[in-house]
Amino acid sequence: EFACRVIPGQPQTKNGKPMKELCYSYAHLKVDDKDNVSAVANTVKEMGYNVETNAEMMDSVNRQMGIIQAVLGGIGAVSLFVAAIGIANTMMMSIYERTKEIGIRKAIGAGRASIMMQFLIEALMVSLMGCLAGIVLSVGILYLAGMAMEEMSFHISMGVVWVAVGFSVLIGVVFGIYPAGKAAGKPPIEALRYSG
Repeated sequence: EFACRVIPGQPQTKNGKPMKELCYSYAHLKVDDKDNVSAVANTVKEMGYNVETNAEMMDSVNRQMGIIQAVLGGIGAVSLFVAAIGIANTMMMSIYERTKEIGIRKAIGAGRASIMMQFLIEALMVSLMGCLAGIVLSVGILYLAGMAMEEMSFHISMGVVWVAVGFSVLIGVVFGIYPAGKAAGKPPIEALRYSG
């Protein structure tokens, strides 16, 4: 193909003439089946050459993505804990502000379960509103990122949205139980006397 002509990439002598030997810094190998990639790579390594395969590069990328996901997961866990404490604190403040209301409800016949359910539903609503705000904010950020980087597209899968809603419900219920139980356990006379 390159008879009497210089082969691209072939080293040259000081005079500018091509050397007789063919020298290349790297070569691409195409394997007939992806299942044979490891075997071919091992054979080439045994011949004394360095080998890089797409599988190795993907493993490296996956390891880096795993580290990034672990870091983001840690940040998310801390954020989740802070949100849970915030919900419990908000509900406790709500109970202190509405102590007389609780006393009046108990005095006119509201049961412990009724009052507890009211405050649990409120904790759940606070949690779900936070979840909704987070989802809207995430979609907005991904939309802006997609506009900024036209060659890349971002989206949130519905599975992730449902997991977020599930966590939101769980956090609302778990961290709303104590304040709800505290509200339901207040004796009516003490609640009516409270002047906070």
